[in-house]
Amino acid sequence: MKRALLLVALGACAHGAQQPQRVEIISEPTVITAGPPELVPLGEMDDATLFDAGTRAFQGGEFEKAAQYFDRLWESFPESPNRVPALWNAALSEERLGRSGEALQRFDEYIKFKDEPEAQLHAALAEHELRRLDDAAARLHKLAERPGLALLTKASALMQEGVCRIEGGARADGEVVLRQALEIYEDVAHEEPVDPSLPAQAEFWLGEAYRGSFHAVRLDPSAMDEKALGDALETKAEFLLSAQGHYLRCIRRGDGEWATAAGFRIGELYEALHDELLGAPLPPGLTDEQRALYQSELRKKVRDLVQKAIRVYEETLSVAQRTGASSAYVQKTQAALDRMRALLLGND
Repeated sequence: MKRALLLVALGACAHGAQQPQRVEIISEPTVITAGPPELVPLGEMDDATLFDAGTRAFQGGEFEKAAQYFDRLWESFPESPNRVPALWNAALSEERLGRSGEALQRFDEYIKFKDEPEAQLHAALAEHELRRLDDAAARLHKLAERPGLALLTKASALMQEGVCRIEGGARADGEVVLRQALEIYEDVAHEEPVDPSLPAQAEFWLGEAYRGSFHAVRLDPSAMDEKALGDALETKAEFLLSAQGHYLRCIRRGDGEWATAAGFRIGELYEALHDELLGAPLPPGLTDEQRALYQSELRKKVRDLVQKAIRVYEETLSVAQRTGASSAYVQKTQAALDRMRALLLGND
């Protein structure tokens, strides 16, 4: 799903009037295309035939072949008008094959000729897949500051930067740019329709930032006095509620896939708090009888967390069914619901 997120808004960019004809590939990156190829061996093809063969292979899902055709054109025909478009299409082919390093190399080379926002977004995606999160974030930040950049492209760059910052541990920095992206979506929505999945994703990742902070707070009754433990629990609860708030706003945006992911995360937070409370080391110096009483009282208190998790998981599955959501989060939610129901029955 992260990959799907980082592919968002990688829309078509103009390659100039002198470029070969392009067609839009629905819901996919733009590939520059031409007419039908002739059936001749690879080594005997001229630049136009190589470009045609590569285009056919790409559109037919044969990305390995497409990469070979486009790479050969790029390497063997330095004067061809198809050379730079072939480099772009070779980069897209490598991206589809999951070879992020090869894709990044070609996108960066393409950018030397045409520094287009779409190319920068794809290069950042490759860096993200290679876990070069700081490089991706820096690239996206620079893109977002480019003068004259279309607002929705700027918002996409900011949102993707926020994802990279959060995944890299810089949650506060990620939160700042995600809120900037949300402001742009809200402003644009006054003038034209905005795909609800875009602000939904921004809200989801704001929730992810607070979820990271929630997990960073540890509860250790064996090492904390009563005040320290109380303060830690209060802080942890505040992070949980902040994360839940953003996940709920994500759900209210009306995109089924992201609503399902957000609902799963809310239930997961309650489940995680339940598990941490029960798994935390016991206070020191307890007798066997005191230890048993402590654990019994604790189970009673965390039962409410189990029930909350169950309700959230049930509601999430209901949303998924109504909207037709089919992401991996649907299966994760069902498994979590089954687990929590079994836990509740075991404690009865």
